[in-house]
Amino acid sequence: MKRKTGRTVSAILAVLTVISLPLLLMVSTGGSGVPFTGKAADYYEELVDRGFPEDYAVSLTKLYLLHPNWSFVPLKITETNSDYTWDHVIRKETESPTINLVSSAEAYRDYWHATNRVTYDSGYYQPSAATVKYFLDPRNFLNEADIFQFYDLSNPVTASEDAIDAVLAGSFMENAELQNGKTYTEYLIEIGEEIGIDPVYLAVKLRQEQGSSNTSPVISGRCGDTLWKFYNTQQQYTSNGKPIKPPALGETQSDLLALNGLYNPFNINATGDGVYSIYKNAMKYAQKGTASMSVAWGGSPTWDTDWKGVYGGALFIKEKYVDRYQSTIYLQKFDVDGRSESGNFNNQYMQNIFGAVSEGRHFYRAFATNNILDANCQFLIPVYESMPIEACADPANGDCPNFAPASARYEISALVTYPDRIKAHKNDAVYGELTVIAGNALELSGEFTHSYGIRRLEYSFDGIHWTTCSESGNLELHITENLPPYGEHLLLIRGEAAYNAEDEGKKLNRYFLCAVFSLTMQPPPSVTLTLKAGNAVTEKKYYEGDSIVLPISNDEAFAGWVGSDGTLYPSGGTVVLQSDVTYTALFSEFELLQGAAVSVLGSSPHLRFEAVMADDDFFQLSPHGEVIAFVKRNSEQTSEALETIQTSVVGASGKHWKKFSVTTPDLTSTEYNDLFEVRFAFAITYTDGSTKTVFATGTPSPRTLRQVAQSALDDPNAAYSPQILAYLQSLIS
Repeated sequence: MKRKTGRTVSAILAVLTVISLPLLLMVSTGGSGVPFTGKAADYYEELVDRGFPEDYAVSLTKLYLLHPNWSFVPLKITETNSDYTWDHVIRKETESPTINLVSSAEAYRDYWHATNRVTYDSGYYQPSAATVKYFLDPRNFLNEADIFQFYDLSNPVTASEDAIDAVLAGSFMENAELQNGKTYTEYLIEIGEEIGIDPVYLAVKLRQEQGSSNTSPVISGRCGDTLWKFYNTQQQYTSNGKPIKPPALGETQSDLLALNGLYNPFNINATGDGVYSIYKNAMKYAQKGTASMSVAWGGSPTWDTDWKGVYGGALFIKEKYVDRYQSTIYLQKFDVDGRSESGNFNNQYMQNIFGAVSEGRHFYRAFATNNILDANCQFLIPVYESMPIEACADPANGDCPNFAPASARYEISALVTYPDRIKAHKNDAVYGELTVIAGNALELSGEFTHSYGIRRLEYSFDGIHWTTCSESGNLELHITENLPPYGEHLLLIRGEAAYNAEDEGKKLNRYFLCAVFSLTMQPPPSVTLTLKAGNAVTEKKYYEGDSIVLPISNDEAFAGWVGSDGTLYPSGGTVVLQSDVTYTALFSEFELLQGAAVSVLGSSPHLRFEAVMADDDFFQLSPHGEVIAFVKRNSEQTSEALETIQTSVVGASGKHWKKFSVTTPDLTSTEYNDLFEVRFAFAITYTDGSTKTVFATGTPSPRTLRQVAQSALDDPNAAYSPQILAYLQSLIS
């Protein structure tokens, strides 16, 4: 009875980590300065390393936490031209009384020049130097809305069709095809990739210029008819009351109707005094078209199809501004990048000092209204050498709604009430640290307010996905599933203000930062799992509570994985680790003894069959099952297994074995020729509740009572007493 060798265990260990998480400790910071810890602090340091001053980096980090898909690039103005320090740029932007202008309306008195009251361009004054400094200083406008004046148009991000579809949704351009068979979305992406301009910006610009309905004559292809009607009838006002101002003389029907078939969707050169001149100038520019595309367009540069108008207008924006290092709305207003070949401070597209902020807000509203604020956005933000330590103040102290930063239009408050009570500084978020331990739920309570009201609160781990957690400003967060893995993370909570695109006072702020936690997901204690199979031993660290799948064995003699903790698991069984444990592969030494023996109980004989199991194997298996015997008589299985009797024996090698015996019922003389066959098995119930029956090895030996008696008589080595010999002889006679 030797242990079988050459057993193999083929296995794949599948580790199923049980993630059970949450809250242990919170330590908070907040307010001014640098409130960040963990990954937020890492991002802040990264911004500083890129070249942003610390005060820039604080504001930009907060924006990043609000919209983690946004990225920020410093434009170091003084590096583009060593003369362009802050003071130099201010001198250039104030040396002419008309380079920047401010409305002469009384509401803007705080922004006027102290002495110059000359009126420019029918209702504008020269602004004060303090006003120029205020609008030129990027630090005043690093909020969710006003930062869009720094949106980098030269960075054609990998805009998705969904983002552009969102901008065009509800307009005549939604799913509409141009005359080249492509949708607006498809063609804008193609143009953006070809000429290097952001396609989302082009979609925004188109919607700003043309609105939602296809009503403008400049994109109808029949603008010549409209102009001829205005001229011929001398109509003075449009149906919505705009002055037309058609000329009294100098136009011909043929010249005006020649402007039919032209398209100017970006309203390039659509300027003038009255609708008539605006439309005509737009059509004249469409007639002039794009000279560089003349050959590609079959010999004519004219925008005589809608798609040529889209392409030509986009190329105009690219060549006129973006290629001249004016790739943001701010740089188009303040021409300060020293790399411009045409010189600086003379290609500023408008004089209105508020121009960059105003256009940026239009851009922002398009993103906010169309729900794409979380898209990938890159912002190119100027940094000047020798800037003042503090951001240049608003001359109106925030009292002028139109000129104050968008963030000055509202107030927020943030209070965390559980697990600790932490109140944020005014108009700031709560900042803190959370340590999360496996086995609990993440629970967080708080109260947040916003001047516009709060539509919902959302949370995100590492900014990957935002999940609504409240339909008001009251936070009750209880999370048990889908938590991040062990390690450091960011738990971000933001609010969505009651944004209303129709309300001028409530359309410059969609989201605001409520709370930022440096979140440490702390694993449970580690445990060591040791696996032994023959001479092979493997050892690996896991976390307490981890689930692992034990290796698989197809060997029939494999009884299970015996744990040092007294457990027994089947091949491929799943174990939840609670402490250090060793599992040993048990291949049972369980063998059927050949033949049978005759014994007498009372006055009737019967047959006895036997099997043995290594004592050690039985010791490990006995808490999990029992040995049973299955008997066949004349090839018919008995309906019930017979009870076994166990005794201990010592083999020839000194090894200890457990012997199991089973006897047939008492047999009468008519049953002496009945053929009996017995199989022994160990019925196991594993720790996980599954079961298995392990049969003793060896081929069963069917026997009749007479066969066993005859074999005994024929054994030349047997030494039986005369009484036993006579008894055996009687059984076979």
